[in-house]
Amino acid sequence: MKKLILFVLLSTCLMVNLTGCTRETDVEAYPNKPIQLIVSYSAGAATDTQARIVAKYASQYLGQELVIVNRPGGGGQVGWNYFASVEPDGYILTAYNLPHIITQPMIGETSFQLDTFEPIVNWGWDPTVFAVRHDSPYQTLDALLEAVRQSPGTITIGHAGKFVGQHLAILLLEQEAAIHFEDVAYNGAADALAALLGGHIQVVAGNLSDMYRQGDEVRILAIATEERHPYAPDVPTFTELGYPSVKMSTDRGIAAKAGTPAEVINRLEESFLQLLHDEDFQEEMAQAGADLLIMNRNDLLQEFKQRQALYTDLLEGITTR
Repeated sequence: MKKLILFVLLSTCLMVNLTGCTRETDVEAYPNKPIQLIVSYSAGAATDTQARIVAKYASQYLGQELVIVNRPGGGGQVGWNYFASVEPDGYILTAYNLPHIITQPMIGETSFQLDTFEPIVNWGWDPTVFAVRHDSPYQTLDALLEAVRQSPGTITIGHAGKFVGQHLAILLLEQEAAIHFEDVAYNGAADALAALLGGHIQVVAGNLSDMYRQGDEVRILAIATEERHPYAPDVPTFTELGYPSVKMSTDRGIAAKAGTPAEVINRLEESFLQLLHDEDFQEEMAQAGADLLIMNRNDLLQEFKQRQALYTDLLEGITTR
């Protein structure tokens, strides 16, 4: 019996040691197969367009293919809810959007929280704009707001989902201008833009990069930045037009699942930072109308913390419906 017990103990110790060695080997060999990148929006939207440019260059720096997997719906929640269930091994990453991953858990039931995400790098920011079709009767923001005042709740404005950045911009403007749009939430920016171009809504609160790619098909009325933007120098800011609280953008980057080994996260951060500084990559992003805002992991950890405090105050201060 003593020999049997000793054998079982030795076998158990050996199995534990082998398992530990296997895990260490797996981490050392990472990545040894393609990596998935969850994009929580439809193909063709700004996040998807930019993520595919990142993926195009990924194998050069990661040594493995980065495969885009679209999981749209719920203003991003479908994809991020799924991401909350994946194994934290570094083989399924996600593109995150700020403020979306911070604000959505604050106001609704989601499977993810901010601490679900281990930020790796931020690649860019995308200012919010209000735009209409090229044949719209609204030539200026003032003309649009006057129409809203004359007929409250009848002018339709689309956006990429409840409590994403574009929706927050609408709420801020409604509060500051004392107006009321009829807002329509879509599964993502691509759907909202398609609704505008198809004449199903009158206005869209969207991404500058999406509107930039539309050329003369749309007319941008205002941009939610501190100063005028070089991609749209003739477009006034909301601040210029008398609405200084309306400052908003969608910031995008890549995150791993919480619990991913530190060695894997460090390797990903190093590789992605090299990618983001690739001159060809940067040129291709510029052609897509995408502003770069490169941030490393340490900066992002601080940014996430600051944004959480900021949006908590913001959501408490604006009237939601």
